[in-house]
Amino acid sequence: MPGSLIQGTFTTGPTGAGVGNFSDVLDVPYGITAMILTLTGLDGSNTVKTQKNTTAGGAWVDQVTYNSNQSLVSVPVTNLEQWRLAVVSQGALKDIRYKMSIEAINV
Repeated sequence: MPGSLIQGTFTTGPTGAGVGNFSDVLDVPYGITAMILTLTGLDGSNTVKTQKNTTAGGAWVDQVTYNSNQSLVSVPVTNLEQWRLAVVSQGALKDIRYKMSIEAINV
């Protein structure tokens, strides 16, 4: 369910896989200009990308690919966008933890 905070973990078993998994959706409320992104567990074999959607039901568009941990990174956003994470690559038994949030209304 979309909201102003999403967090979770992408996990894999002994054979890996994870590719093609998506996080929940982060809704950007009116008046917001940034979201906060934190990612842990990323390395050469664990990679995710941000995707955004500017029209409800529209196509998801790739934004930035991350292959190293990120802590409290401010990401520019626009009113009423939707954001999610997509797994690009993930090694066996390697977790990727994520948090995307709207911390305050910037009206």
